[in-house]
Amino acid sequence: MFKKVLFSIVGIVLFFILAAMGISMMYKNDIKELITQMANEKLQAHFQFEDASISLLSHFPSLSIEVENSSIIGKNEFKNDTLAQIPKLSVQIAPLAYLLNKKIEIQDVSIEQAQFNLIILPNGKMNWDIYQAAPSEVPQEKSDQNMSISLDHYQLIDSKIHYNDQMRGFATQLIQVNHEGSGDFSKDIFTLNTSTEVEKLSFEFLGKTYLSEVKGKLEAPIEMNFSKMEFAFKNNDLFLNELPIHFDAWVAMPDTSINMDIKFHALKSPLKDFLSLIPLLYQNSFQDLQASGDFALSGYAKGKMNGSSMPSFGMDLRISKGAFSYAKVPVGVKQMELDLQIDNPDGIPDHTVIDLKKFQLYMNNQPLQANLFLKTPLSNPYIKTSLKGVLNLGEIAKIIPQKNTQMSGTIQSDIQLDGYVQAFKQAQGKASGYFNAHQIQYNNTETQQKISIKNASATINPKSLVISSLVGNTANTEFSASGSLQNYVQYFLKNDKITGNLTLESPLIDLNPWMKIRDGNAAMNSRSSTSASSADLQIPKNVDFTIQSNIDKLLFKDLVISQPKGKIHLADQVISMDDLSFQLANASWKSTGTFSKKDHQNPSVKWAFNIHDLNMQEAHHYFSLVQKLAPIAAAAQGKVDVDFTYSGELNPDLSPNIMSTNAVGNMDLVDFSLKNSASFNQLLSLTQWNQLKNLELKPTHLNFQVSQGRLQFKPFEVQTNLTKFQVNGSNGLDQSLEYNILTDIPAKTLQSGVAASLNQQLAKLNPNLNLEKIQQALKMQITVRGTVQKPQFKVNIVNAQGNSNSSVTTQAKELVKQEAKQQINKQLDDAKVKAEALKQEAEALSQKLRQEAYANADRLVEEAKNPFAKIAAQKIAERLKKEADRKADALLEEADKKAQELIEKARQN
Repeated sequence: MFKKVLFSIVGIVLFFILAAMGISMMYKNDIKELITQMANEKLQAHFQFEDASISLLSHFPSLSIEVENSSIIGKNEFKNDTLAQIPKLSVQIAPLAYLLNKKIEIQDVSIEQAQFNLIILPNGKMNWDIYQAAPSEVPQEKSDQNMSISLDHYQLIDSKIHYNDQMRGFATQLIQVNHEGSGDFSKDIFTLNTSTEVEKLSFEFLGKTYLSEVKGKLEAPIEMNFSKMEFAFKNNDLFLNELPIHFDAWVAMPDTSINMDIKFHALKSPLKDFLSLIPLLYQNSFQDLQASGDFALSGYAKGKMNGSSMPSFGMDLRISKGAFSYAKVPVGVKQMELDLQIDNPDGIPDHTVIDLKKFQLYMNNQPLQANLFLKTPLSNPYIKTSLKGVLNLGEIAKIIPQKNTQMSGTIQSDIQLDGYVQAFKQAQGKASGYFNAHQIQYNNTETQQKISIKNASATINPKSLVISSLVGNTANTEFSASGSLQNYVQYFLKNDKITGNLTLESPLIDLNPWMKIRDGNAAMNSRSSTSASSADLQIPKNVDFTIQSNIDKLLFKDLVISQPKGKIHLADQVISMDDLSFQLANASWKSTGTFSKKDHQNPSVKWAFNIHDLNMQEAHHYFSLVQKLAPIAAAAQGKVDVDFTYSGELNPDLSPNIMSTNAVGNMDLVDFSLKNSASFNQLLSLTQWNQLKNLELKPTHLNFQVSQGRLQFKPFEVQTNLTKFQVNGSNGLDQSLEYNILTDIPAKTLQSGVAASLNQQLAKLNPNLNLEKIQQALKMQITVRGTVQKPQFKVNIVNAQGNSNSSVTTQAKELVKQEAKQQINKQLDDAKVKAEALKQEAEALSQKLRQEAYANADRLVEEAKNPFAKIAAQKIAERLKKEADRKADALLEEADKKAQELIEKARQN
């Protein structure tokens, strides 16, 4: 299989080289499409690359190939997973070796700044198992004998590898990987000399982190046997930070399984080497750390690994008479003892046994002791553990200094657990003990996190963890809490759902500092990762909490929420609030709704609000939704009662995403007036309705909805001190206006400009009709278009009657109809002429397109210089002809469509 894959890859690359040498590079894009197609025919994945180049000059006489921004993206279960992202792939080949000896001599392969994401699903399917043989593919043993492949050197530069085995619970991440190897791949048996350095290596098993961002270094000659697919590592030393681990390994891959026999040990190593694996020690003046004591580590993995099984494994870790401290620090850790055994005798994950027989240390003569026994971790975990001792955080800060961090206070515990998870579900396990914290102070000046716990007290029993008191403050927030948590053992051991009932009291909760902390952390993360989201507001999974709150004030941005009362339910990454009442912006609010983080990237809300006595200007000041969809509220006086339901997604700063917002509701305007509205003043300037300069409305009821970024009103009536207006329309997030207003206005109230304009309209209907002859009110239509900043008003007469002959209006309308009919017929004839010309032009262009493409395709085949180029040229020629036919047909189809649209538009007008 390995050689079959290798031959396929080399064949595609070789075809690319020879085809490119024999065909004009003006067809580079066609060659690129052909290579992509050939690769995807061999892969159960999507392969693509941005660009490729060939050079004989950069490494003459070698042929250099560079491929830029290539990627492999999975299909089916892995359709959203990128297996490989390679910004730069360089290959050096000796072309003469192939031409003279039919030998593919690859001198160097270099991959730079790549990212590899290797995944095994719970069902055992691997995302890198992507090679697919064609149904008609025959064994290649004969062709293998006629062609040899050699690889002198390969290297992986500054790359990242992430491996996630979801079936077995393993996860490994390697950052800044630099690896190189050299060997003669033309032979079945040879030695591959490798060198590897990893800047940050992390390892997790069953959700627990065992290595965190340690440096790794390995110089390893590997005995390769491709005929048996066996590989042997002998007498190798792996360095993890300062800890050397000697190991021997044998790995075989005869089929889809991997057989292995791995042994490692670090016997009688200095304790300081082991302590280098603790990030807080290694990253803080590790060279000044003084340590003594005995340390020993050994382990193994032996057996078969495939989709249904894994090898047996085991590890022993011991520390005896350990001590460490910094020279200038008066306190340290003494009498450190550790005896840990992890054993799995048959490779079945549920048969893993973790036995921490002893853990002990003294800090300033205060002991901390613990033990743990865990078995059947997957089916029905059994745990027996105890933790007893005192932690002085101030002394820990001295012993293990942390940059930008100060802490103090004491934590005391005496806890015992014994039983199976199933027993704890029935409250039949053994659990007892307490946890107390006193005067805890934590301050991180970099992240601006500051937490103070005056006191905290909790006890455990087989049924629940009882929090009798928790009093403290953080980020301008004082709080006290109490309550109980059920199912806590199952939560920590099996990640089952934890339930609880809590009471929270606070005179003030200020959320703004937490927003700053979150944004600050996101900024720091963005410097070290490919992405960071400022909306990283985490809601825990597998929790079901009911919280009864009693809060005087809650601050969020510039909002001051007073006396919030209600029940909060937190479950399945959704916060639900029932019968919540509070005071905000001098208005009374009642609400029920949910905030969901099930979709981490797009948090969403569903809410129902009932608001009483909301001041219009305060609504505009505080709420972005009002600012964007109802900017006229800035010039409004008065109050409004609102009742509406609202749903939609949120932006990273937790403000509404207007384009996804949907709302339906109604409002009642009370004591409403409009003063100094720029857009309304423009209408007054046009109409000279001076009586409306200080617009006052009688109580008005409105029905509205928000959808696709627009605030839409159902038709409603507004009674002013001058007349009545009938209004309908909408305005948008882009500040656009689309309103139609109908009103009956006494003709005598019209002045200057608008009167002259309306007299012109009346004269078109009948020369004898004007405003002076109209005794009744005019029915006028006002259309409002444009934007809030630049509104456009148009005033038209809908109907008018005066002292002139009563048939005047009817006759005028009939003349207008006849003239309109003649105009429509003329427009229809013109449209038919234009449509026919459009189709004739498209026919000529399509014929020209086909002729040129067919000529270029035939010429490409004739100019091909070798058999490989001829094959490629024929495929590209066929592609060019098909593409020309497609474009020509599309051109004709588009012309027919436009011709029909011209005629139809003329009919409608």
